[in-house]
Amino acid sequence: MKTKQKIIIAGPCAAESQEQVISCAKELKKRGIKIMRASLWKPRTVPGFEGVGEKGVTWLAQVTKMGITVATEVLFPDQVSLVLKIIGKKGNVNKILFWLGSRNQNHYLQRGVALRINEEAPKSVRLLIKNQPWKEERHWLGIVDHVLSSGLSPKRVILNHRGFSPKGKNPLKMRNLPDFEMAMRIKEKTGLAMIVDPSHIGGTVDNVFRIIKEAKQYDFDGMMVEVHPEPEKAKSDAKQQLNFQEFDQLLKAF
Repeated sequence: MKTKQKIIIAGPCAAESQEQVISCAKELKKRGIKIMRASLWKPRTVPGFEGVGEKGVTWLAQVTKMGITVATEVLFPDQVSLVLKIIGKKGNVNKILFWLGSRNQNHYLQRGVALRINEEAPKSVRLLIKNQPWKEERHWLGIVDHVLSSGLSPKRVILNHRGFSPKGKNPLKMRNLPDFEMAMRIKEKTGLAMIVDPSHIGGTVDNVFRIIKEAKQYDFDGMMVEVHPEPEKAKSDAKQQLNFQEFDQLLKAF
């Protein structure tokens, strides 16, 4: 019986420069990774680096021409249209994965993003949904319902468990606390693929490895992990981003 191939999404927290993006893409291609993450717009808890925005879309377009699908967060429907338009002109518009971040809990925007993808994007373009920051199964299922009410096919939707904001005990000092059992229930109830995000759960490189070791005990369909050529110089999430040597170790562990 053929083993189902895991979904592996890897790359920097944010696109910072054309050189950084292309360098990451080349390293990922060497390893056979087919999807590269890189945020262009960065919602922040406190003011800071908010991403390079529109100018970074052309960098992602170059990555698609290398045969790699690009994954990036969008906050508004118009950003979906913008990315599709620029990559459509300068790259391969079939190789895009959009995602809804945990902070985007406005259901009008959730549905609007999904609707724009359904109306304007090729069928190969998919949408990934991260869980909300607070721990509530009903709300997580509600996000899925809002997205699917747009008409977007469930076959084009992936779920991502990135943990919940910690309250109370947190001895390992995780950035967010996982609930793997809930993630598995959501997967079963929706019938959608579910991947794990050890970077946003763990918050440190050591914790990323710890989370992946634990997640292996559950039926996750893959992972999304932050990897940077020079993590110490990253403009966001520096503590949790792996270098490529660490990424190689993580792939073996997963």
